[in-house]
Amino acid sequence: MTLLHLLLACTGAPACSHDADLPCVAILSPAEEATVCGAPLVVDTVVGGVVLVDPFPDGSTEVGEAGTAHLDVALNGQEEDDWMFSGERIVMNDIEDGYYQLRVELSGADHRPIEPYAGDLVYITVSAGVCE
Repeated sequence: MTLLHLLLACTGAPACSHDADLPCVAILSPAEEATVCGAPLVVDTVVGGVVLVDPFPDGSTEVGEAGTAHLDVALNGQEEDDWMFSGERIVMNDIEDGYYQLRVELSGADHRPIEPYAGDLVYITVSAGVCE
């Protein structure tokens, strides 16, 4: 870990920005160990180094154009077909109450993580009690 990464981790600042040279993604919210609503679960990210595109361009399963990706989301390592997004704001409906590892990663059109790997994760609690 570089000194810059260590400083960013200590200050809580995201280690990713829109003008990053290499592909990166950082979860801005929810924060680590936050308790959030699951109807819907809203996740805000920042993505750099790639252009976000539709996860299913023309039904293609090809590798895709260089410099493009979509966001894949997993809860406790489980992914769903509709948990792929082409924007930095992720909205997932009907997430059951529980404690989760929320992982977001950049994937190509073939739905495999891009290289170099770019992902982020936080641990959260989903509770209907905090929903409006």
